[in-house]
This record gives sequence, C-alpha cells and structure tokens, in this order.
Amino acid sequence: MFDAFILPGTPPLLFWILVAVAIVIQGISKSGFAGGAGILSLPLMMLVMPVDKVAATLLPLLILCDLNAIYHHRNNKDWTQIRRIYFPACVGILLGAAVWWQIGQEGIAFYGPLIKRMVGVIAILFGLYIIAKDRSMAWVEHHRAGRRTALVAGVLAGFTSTIAHAAGPIVSLYIYSQGFGKTLFVGTVAWTFTLINMTKLPFYAATGLIKTDVLLFDACLVALIPIGSWLGHWMHHRVSEWWFSRIIMVFTLVAGVQLLLK
Repeated sequence: MFDAFILPGTPPLLFWILVAVAIVIQGISKSGFAGGAGILSLPLMMLVMPVDKVAATLLPLLILCDLNAIYHHRNNKDWTQIRRIYFPACVGILLGAAVWWQIGQEGIAFYGPLIKRMVGVIAILFGLYIIAKDRSMAWVEHHRAGRRTALVAGVLAGFTSTIAHAAGPIVSLYIYSQGFGKTLFVGTVAWTFTLINMTKLPFYAATGLIKTDVLLFDACLVALIPIGSWLGHWMHHRVSEWWFSRIIMVFTLVAGVQLLLK
C-alpha cells in the first residue's frame, strides 16, 4: 500500500523502524526536552524514503506537534518577536514553494540527490552546532538581534523550513537573543513554528506534495507523536539532556555524512 514511500532496495522492517524512530524523536523534541533533537528525523527518513515523501509526510505531523505545544504555551508568547520573524519567513516560504513547484515540473529524480546532499550538509552543521551550542548561546545572550537580523533570519527560516523542515536553529538562536526566560522562549518558538508550518500547508498541497496517500501514511504514524511527547516528559527528570543531545548529535552527523556521500 505504501510502496511509493519506500526507497527501492530498502528492507520493509528497516523502513518502518527508522520512520517510527524519527516520529518519536519529533514528539520528544516538541515536548520541550532536547528541543533540537527533531533535526535527526529528516535525515533518518531520507535514508529510506524519497525526499518529496519525507517533506510531505512530516508537515501534517509537525503541525499536530505544534498545536499541542501552543496549547500548553497558549499564554507564553511575545507577538512582537513572532511578527518580526514570521512575516519575512513568508517570503522564504514562497521561495521554497517555487523550488518544490519546479521540482514537480521536472521530476524528483534529478533534484532528489541534490536535496539529500543539502539536508546532509544541514545535518552536519547542526551536529556541529550542538557541540558549540553552549558557547553560541552564551554569545547570543550578550548580542540581542535587531530588526535586520530578524529579516534575514525570517527569510532563511522560511526557505529552509519549506525545503527541509530545518529552521530550528535559526529561529531558536534569534528568539533566544531576546533575553526571554525559558517558558516565554519555548512558547514564542512554538507559536512561531505553528504559524510557519500552517502557512506552508496550502503551498505543499498546491505543488502536489500532500496527497491522499500522504495523509493515509500519516494516519498510521500519528499515534507515535503522543508516545514521543510522553517519553520527553518522562525523560525530563530522569535523563541528562546534555548526554541525550550528544547522542542525537552523533546520529545526526552519521546520517548527514551518509546522505552527503550517497
């Protein structure tokens, strides 16, 4: 039934294991535990799925995660900063949608490897970002980003999010630089991504990425989101977030290198 979602030569068991792990990691990340861990989901899924199916499959699930996050943080948000990064992000979303439209016209066969390599580079950079996260956060804390930075960050976030759901570090670093407390920071990030992902949805549908088969596939995976969210809350007081982030970093680097070389 879902043969179009499995790369040729991929054992079905491996396919379902990696996809399930990727969605559970998204649930963990959106719970607020190891917030950047979700970046691993994309390269994991691209190892066993066509790139267009990965992007399409993740978006509705990410929106569900976002809606759950803003329910818990419905009062924790700063609309000024959300607007500053969201409106420029709409420009990036349009640019990303234009790329997906072009891919739809010419076929995924040519662009697929290019997108995989791009995601591989993003994964490697994010893995390195985790290593330097403490330093980068300390630097950002003393350098509050202004409107110009928000403009650039917004466009980049919109584009990378539309192509590869990979805008997490960009948005997080910008909002962190505003000096919010943890609760307001998490809530503002959640609201920002909810708006960005909701805005992407009609463009994904218009470019033919999201179809009935994608929604049926998501229906098989949706139960994994609350499982991941529960795991995230369970690990919050039992597992070192530092060590968990380092484990995610290693797997992200390995998956990124694999995508880059293949």
